[in-house]
Amino acid sequence: MLIHLAACWFFIYAFMMFGYLHDHKFLVSLLNQPKDWINNFRSRHFDPGELTIDIIWLSLSKPIGALACFLISLAISIKKRWYWINSLIVFLVAFLLQRFHLFGWYYLSGIFLAPGSLFKEYTIGYFLVNGLIMLALGMLFLFLGVSVKFIEGKPPSVTAPESC
Repeated sequence: MLIHLAACWFFIYAFMMFGYLHDHKFLVSLLNQPKDWINNFRSRHFDPGELTIDIIWLSLSKPIGALACFLISLAISIKKRWYWINSLIVFLVAFLLQRFHLFGWYYLSGIFLAPGSLFKEYTIGYFLVNGLIMLALGMLFLFLGVSVKFIEGKPPSVTAPESC
């Protein structure tokens, strides 16, 4: 269950990165001048409908990431004949931890956003690279053979070196 929870963490924040790609113009104007954001919107002629859609898009990206991980975890659990309620518990715990900001993103974001620093901050490449890396890590946690063996309670297979 902990491995799927870690995978869900990566999915949630990968989808958050992808959510920033929805309207890049809005994001850049918001992130570059957060103190005077209302005047920035007035000067760039953002309409209220666009602002509303962008905020809804950003706020739904994390729950959609949790839901995507839940569906993949559920499919794996059914295929491997694990108890499916574990996937549901992981989804609920991940959703609640994320909702109440107890998932530790504040402390770990510097580590997991470092690969995107190859690009200028708040560019499309920055968000795309960070999102793809976190999504790949989440998929590795779900599908890697070592994690499947750990969940099933089997010891990892270690082969002894052949003697000459």
